[in-house]
Amino acid sequence: MKSDDFYKLIETQILPKCFEIMKSKGTSYSGLDDKLGNFKRLSTLTNASIEKVWFIYFTKHFDALSSFIREEYKDSESIEGRILDLINYLFLFYAILYEQQKI
Repeated sequence: MKSDDFYKLIETQILPKCFEIMKSKGTSYSGLDDKLGNFKRLSTLTNASIEKVWFIYFTKHFDALSSFIREEYKDSESIEGRILDLINYLFLFYAILYEQQKI
């Protein structure tokens, strides 16, 4: 894939889908006010760091991707959805670290 085609794919296909998913799924997970609310609530509930809570959520999607690569993927959600979720979880992790002033 040529570089221009790659960047066009990200800009016109991947990122718009990521934002669409973030907006549609985000409220049900985090609530209305705090995009990181679900991570913070579970962190408090489990006495685990917010980063560890994030990692558990992230690995759920990573495990699905791993099963796809092993040709064992049997899930109602498409692999495209899982990939977009993984991208979004990286955005969320960035936001967690940003909020904590670690980056």
